[in-house]
Amino acid sequence: SQLSIMFTLRNFALVALGACAADAFSASNVPLLRPATTSRAVSAVSSLNMVKVNVEGVKEFQTEKEEILRTAMLDNKVELYYTLKGKAFNCNGGGQCGTCKVELVKGNVTPRTAAENKLLSGSPPSFRLACQTCVMGDVVVRNKPDA
Repeated sequence: SQLSIMFTLRNFALVALGACAADAFSASNVPLLRPATTSRAVSAVSSLNMVKVNVEGVKEFQTEKEEILRTAMLDNKVELYYTLKGKAFNCNGGGQCGTCKVELVKGNVTPRTAAENKLLSGSPPSFRLACQTCVMGDVVVRNKPDA
């Protein structure tokens, strides 16, 4: 019937749209956002790729190289958000709210994403979103730089 054909075409279009969206994040394309990750256990093999994160005046800890800074900070019980509103209504690492702003004092991290450039356009270049920043080497960061 005509209704079943329309339903089939609609499902086909949704599947095709999903495939195009997946292609946008293939290895050949740079994503606009870094996806939020879940906590990872550190294995003995991965300990060879450990880097040091020093949150000035708060805590120093080790994490895996290429770990997202937000994940590393939360896994190590470092307070990240400014207010109760930030704690309750943050974007969970989606790069959309700006509540996880930190200042990179020194160290090696990935370049700013498009989301960071948009949300931090009026901030110094050293300001970063922890959810969009991957730690590539030992780093020193200042938490809540606007406080």
